[in-house]
Amino acid sequence: MDDENYNNLKRDSSYQTEFKNFKVSAKFNDIYRIDNTLAKSELIKILARIDSEIEQRGGIEVYQSASTQGQAGKRGGDSSKKLVEWLQDEKYKSRFQNVTALEIGCLSPYNAISTCGLFTSVCKIDLNSQDTAIIQQDFMQRPLPTNESEKFNLISCSLVINFVPSHNERGDMLKRITKFLKSPKNGSLSSLFLVLPLPCVTNSRYFDNDRLLQIMSSLGFIQTFFYEAKKVAYWLFDWNGRVGKALTFPKKELHSGSQRNNFCITL
Repeated sequence: MDDENYNNLKRDSSYQTEFKNFKVSAKFNDIYRIDNTLAKSELIKILARIDSEIEQRGGIEVYQSASTQGQAGKRGGDSSKKLVEWLQDEKYKSRFQNVTALEIGCLSPYNAISTCGLFTSVCKIDLNSQDTAIIQQDFMQRPLPTNESEKFNLISCSLVINFVPSHNERGDMLKRITKFLKSPKNGSLSSLFLVLPLPCVTNSRYFDNDRLLQIMSSLGFIQTFFYEAKKVAYWLFDWNGRVGKALTFPKKELHSGSQRNNFCITL
C-alpha cells in the first residue's frame, strides 16, 4: 500500500466526493462492496474512507463500547445465552463439577457465561479490554499451559475467528485452542463454543459448514449442538482429547459466484 497517499486521503475530506465515482456501494451507512476489478489506487481510497469513518465515529474504543452494551442481557445481544441453554441439556448436567472456562474476546463480564453459576471460574480475555475484570491479552500470545490445572473445561470463541486477519492464522488459532482444553477423562467436560457470522458458512466461495466440520473433526472435535440464527451461526463441540493426523485443508474454491465473500479457514 502507498502509505503516504493513504494518509493524505484519510486527512483530506475532499476525496469523499470523488469517491462516489468508484465501483463500490459507498453510502455513509452502507456496505462497501469490493471486487477484483478495482485498481490498487481505488482500493487505497476505499480503505482510507473506512478508517476515516471509524475515526469520525469515535474510533475502535467507541465501537467496542457499543458492542459491550449490546451484550447486556436486556439488549438481547449476548451470544453466550445460547451456550448456557445448551449446557443445561440433560447430557451435560452430570459433567459440571469444578469446571472452568476461558472466554476469548470477552466484551462484558456480566454476560451469561460469567453469571450462570455453572463454572467455578471464568477467565475473560480480550485484545482491547473495556473492564478491569477482563484481562487485556492476545490469545495467540497467551503462554501455553504447563499442566492440566492451567487448562480449561470450556473455551468460548464468539465472533473472534472472523476478525483474525488470514485464513492460515484462523486455522492456527483453532489448533492452539486444543492446547488449552483439559483432557476429557472420565466424561469430564472438554468443549468449544464457536460463533461465526452466518455469511462465513453460507456465502463464502472458499468455505462452508461442511468444510468447518471436516477441519474440526481433524482436530478431534465432535459437534454436539448447532443453531443458525438470522445473522450468526452457533456451534458447541466436544473434544475427544486427540488431534488427528496432519490433514491439510488448503484454500480452494467450493462455491462460485461474484457476490460471495472470501472468508476461509485453512490447515
